[in-house]
Amino acid sequence: MPLPVQYTEWPPKEFDRPHRDVAGWSAWWSGDADELSQYYGGDVDQVRHGGFYERGGLAGSVARFFWGQRATDQAQRTKLHMPLASEIAQVSADLLFGAPPTIEVRGSKPTQERLEELLGEEAHAKLHDAAEACAALGHVYLRVGWDRDVDPTGPLVSVIDADCAYPRFSHGVLVAVTFVSEWIDGTTHTRHLEHHEPGHIEHGLYVGTADNLGRSVPLTEHHATAGLLGDDEAAEGVAILADGRVVIETGVDMIDVVAVPNARPRTKAWRRNPAARDLGRADIASLEGMLDALDDTYTSWMRDIRHGRSRLHVPQHYLKSLGPGQGAIADIDRELYVTLNAMVDTQGPLQIQAQQFAIRWQEHRETGLELITRITSGAGYSPQTFGLSETTALTAAESWNRQIRTQNLRAAKIRRWRVAMRRLAELLIAFDRTLFNGRGDPDKAAAADVNFQESVAESQQARAQTVALIAGADAASIETMVAMLHPDWDKTQRDEEVQRIKDAKEARTPPSFEPGGPPEDDDNPFGDNDPDDDTDDDQDEDDDA
Repeated sequence: MPLPVQYTEWPPKEFDRPHRDVAGWSAWWSGDADELSQYYGGDVDQVRHGGFYERGGLAGSVARFFWGQRATDQAQRTKLHMPLASEIAQVSADLLFGAPPTIEVRGSKPTQERLEELLGEEAHAKLHDAAEACAALGHVYLRVGWDRDVDPTGPLVSVIDADCAYPRFSHGVLVAVTFVSEWIDGTTHTRHLEHHEPGHIEHGLYVGTADNLGRSVPLTEHHATAGLLGDDEAAEGVAILADGRVVIETGVDMIDVVAVPNARPRTKAWRRNPAARDLGRADIASLEGMLDALDDTYTSWMRDIRHGRSRLHVPQHYLKSLGPGQGAIADIDRELYVTLNAMVDTQGPLQIQAQQFAIRWQEHRETGLELITRITSGAGYSPQTFGLSETTALTAAESWNRQIRTQNLRAAKIRRWRVAMRRLAELLIAFDRTLFNGRGDPDKAAAADVNFQESVAESQQARAQTVALIAGADAASIETMVAMLHPDWDKTQRDEEVQRIKDAKEARTPPSFEPGGPPEDDDNPFGDNDPDDDTDDDQDEDDDA
């Protein structure tokens, strides 16, 4: 599937619903109140091209959202956004890549050493960013490329967000993907399309409108793509087509992009859409209503605080004139006022009246905490992960048990990221070998062991105590106990650990003898019971003498 021809309708209609949902998740992740208002209160013509909901029809119900209500400028400024969605995405990234994962390659020291160089601190920082984007938007892409001006020693890893990609899968495997960069100048939309398939990359620059790619132009006509090829423009394997498109042969028979889904989609609109069923859903998917209610709750709380400010109602003659045409003010710090000789009721309007509304802080606080608990739990996390715990001190085992949902979710994400990391390692070594004369073995890298560091310090101790109790009661096999201690290991790692334990136990076990006694052996450590040996009898006779 090469790049689309000129004047093709864009974006592809099959991606309307996925990209619209991703746009909503992006608004919550951004923490930008203006973006939320634009998404939920946008106009009808923004649905396809801006990714925003319309106020009627398919998504008209969102107009009832707190962020979907059209309000005056003053009311809009008083809306408060709680960035819980971005915090959830950040926690997810910290759980996975708070500490760098380790990659162990068996049987190839050059491959191990080269991977350690390519996946250093800079790559770890990018993986952390990718994990946050994956949790926030549902899926993310890791692209392996090269730029000799940036790094002449090896391939590079870059992160591409879900709302910039149009992928194609076959049996759940990524086979092609098109990344889009867009610049808007009035009604003119300039788009750079970068299409990836196994063995080659195709670049195209189009100048069109909001719903049409328009004409194809050379890459040199835009400053962002003018230097894209660099010194590779005349290199072997680079073809410049008549309409300005560029095709680059990579020399590697694999697609140079890794797709990482966060979790399987739930909604029917995604599951029954061939373009979306292999994508992933965000952690906050189906929780947007409660996130909206949380913002409504905290906005109401702050409104109570503003209304609760004490106000004084004073009669007109208490005001100090600032001069003709300049109004008057009340000096609230003045202590003495001169009374008037007026025939009025002393309880009438000449008295200063105080007004202060109640601040319902307890009701708002309990409602907010309940919503936060429901949202974090619905996203798959233990509320304790976000600091919602009792004030009493907890033991290591109690702390672990209260975060078991978070750890289970982390283990599920690790399984997806482990597959992606192996694929990434294979691509890095393959491109390093093809383009930079590297000595690594891609097949060895593809079979590497990827280990993620523990996210909770007490968890290993708590699991060890549990396993010790089970082992003492002979209630589980070695295989089961190893799986409990290392839930993030794959079957090969567990089988090897089981064998090491069995070998160690066998080495510590003393030899066993038949009922007739130990075999004749001069090195018998338990004594010599040979009846033909009369050494002991002679010694007894000497003792009697």
